[in-house]
Amino acid sequence: MIDAEQMIRRHIAKDYAENSIEGIYAVSCVIKKKGPTLLSQVERERTLVRRENYAQVAILKDWPGSKTEFVEVAIGSNDDGNGYPVVAELNSLAEGGGFIYKHIEPDGKTMTFTFIYDSMKPDILEGVYSFVKGSQTITYTLTYLKTYPKNNTFINSRQ
Repeated sequence: MIDAEQMIRRHIAKDYAENSIEGIYAVSCVIKKKGPTLLSQVERERTLVRRENYAQVAILKDWPGSKTEFVEVAIGSNDDGNGYPVVAELNSLAEGGGFIYKHIEPDGKTMTFTFIYDSMKPDILEGVYSFVKGSQTITYTLTYLKTYPKNNTFINSRQ
């Protein structure tokens, strides 16, 4: 018997391209609010949410001919095996070095992040999404740390 993570590992190892973002990641999130305080015009920034390694996801190539290059699938959160949600679509920027990341909430709402990809740090992806609500600026920062394959090695840690 193998689980979804093991199936994804086998799929990635089969035709992995060096410097590809395909892999399994641990996701962390920070949400900050910046704006003037109630009785003053002095801007203050405060952290609303900080969640470390709150999700495990797989970024996989999408079907050939699809309008997106990669999809993000939530894994580790569905133990009944009935399916795994596609939570985002990714497309690379024209000059490279980044991605447009369209996150899909369970209610259908979408948030578009700009992701930076640094070839010197291929195991880390960072994305930012900001919006203004009243006089406050809300900023979501996602950090993805690649857990598989690490340094392009395909060692199976669950043998």
